[in-house]
Amino acid sequence: MSRGATLKNEKKNKSRGTWGVIGGVILLGLGKMKWLLAILKFAKLSTLISMILSLGAYGLVYGWKFGAALIYLLLIHELGHYVACKMRGLPVKPTLFIPFIGAAVRMERMPKSASEMAFIAYMGPIFGVLSLVPPILLYLTTGSSLWLVVLSFGALINLFNLIPFGELDGGKIVGGISTKLWFLGLVVIIAFVIYTQSVLATIIAILGVIHLWYFHKKNKTLDKDKQEIKKARTLYQLLQRVKTEPHLFRAAIRKFNLEEDSLVQLEVEQLFEKFRQTSQNVNLRKPIVTEGEELDEFAQARLQEELEDYALYQKAAETFLQQFEEYLMEKETELQYAESYRTTSAKSRIITFAIYVALIIVLSVCLDVSKELLHMHPEAQEFFNR
Repeated sequence: MSRGATLKNEKKNKSRGTWGVIGGVILLGLGKMKWLLAILKFAKLSTLISMILSLGAYGLVYGWKFGAALIYLLLIHELGHYVACKMRGLPVKPTLFIPFIGAAVRMERMPKSASEMAFIAYMGPIFGVLSLVPPILLYLTTGSSLWLVVLSFGALINLFNLIPFGELDGGKIVGGISTKLWFLGLVVIIAFVIYTQSVLATIIAILGVIHLWYFHKKNKTLDKDKQEIKKARTLYQLLQRVKTEPHLFRAAIRKFNLEEDSLVQLEVEQLFEKFRQTSQNVNLRKPIVTEGEELDEFAQARLQEELEDYALYQKAAETFLQQFEEYLMEKETELQYAESYRTTSAKSRIITFAIYVALIIVLSVCLDVSKELLHMHPEAQEFFNR
């Protein structure tokens, strides 16, 4: 190939790469706009629309055939997470595709344990391995370099996702094995960032460090948080017993006192402030109605006013208790999940570790073999190196 042709190809590849980055940034920015997400959610077509946007972006940069193949790889991978969520009874929102970032199944609530999270995480790469079977068969049948590129790229993105760090599947998987592996993942992702100078990998590394810091902080205060939530649950049970007595109800809340920097204490105070704003004029005693008692007009009006005030109090108290219960359930679930990192059974850890290692081996072999075959297809190797 002449020097002029080489320069021309380099210029073309650079131009495509630049437009790819620009397109990805623009579409990612749009994807984060609340109004766009609201429209997609309202239309219940977020998966299809985001898939079409991604296909268009990939098609402009890599060509439509490979763009469609890339969408297929991402879709099958996310299908694994979706199936896992359904198997565990976890409600999920539609899969969202983000050009040049990937795709994600969005869970509506957290799993109950680290082992359950690991199961959901490794089901993605398992389906990712299955997604490589058609490209292998098509390459063996047709000999087309396109399927070799799809095979290589599919193995690469699934293998990258197994780095044991942050919000990557690997980070969630090893959480069900040992959280110490996150530090190994930190070394790997830093080395990857230095070697590739990838912006996406840099963002993943930064978010992963934040997650690691938050987990370490949460783990240090876990026992304290459990005690506070236990005391708050005791308060809730007491309030349920005295909710018919405004004086006792308010007194119980006022007596609740944790440490000054307690987030639980702050939440109770905020809920109590809302309660006071809606029932501040209520008498502190429940109105007494004596059956058969005759009242004059003034006493009847006074009693009616007290009954209306009491009804207002009851409504405010029920709202307080409902919001308090929702808060407690959310925090108890979070604490149960956090504690599960300590209590995961040895059997579960061994199974998760075996699956994790097996996935790494299979995907590494696929990537290694495909890279060797790329040497037989210079045009495919050039495409893959974009």
